[in-house]
Amino acid sequence: MRKLFFSFLLLVSPIVSADMDDLCFIYIKEFGTNDILSGIEEQGCVRNNVLQVAYGMDNASETIMMFHSGRWCRFDRNMDIKGAVLSCVLYATKPRNRLDQKGK
Repeated sequence: MRKLFFSFLLLVSPIVSADMDDLCFIYIKEFGTNDILSGIEEQGCVRNNVLQVAYGMDNASETIMMFHSGRWCRFDRNMDIKGAVLSCVLYATKPRNRLDQKGK
């Protein structure tokens, strides 16, 4: 039974590996609607990459960064906002849908 269990672990372990070794860095000069999506598509970022978004404007607000984290970040992993940088683990290559805009 023990050998069967260890054999199972060896077979499954490559399947559950994550891409958290890769960094998806996005620099945003001005707030726009698809800045993060464009950066993710250009770089070929995938789920579980570390996402770092640097905001290069003087008025980078923590409120906007929290909004972006809600659309792009996993919430079972660390998420940090330091200065004008949002750092988290990417949830998906497309943003979460807003329920208040469904059907519009």
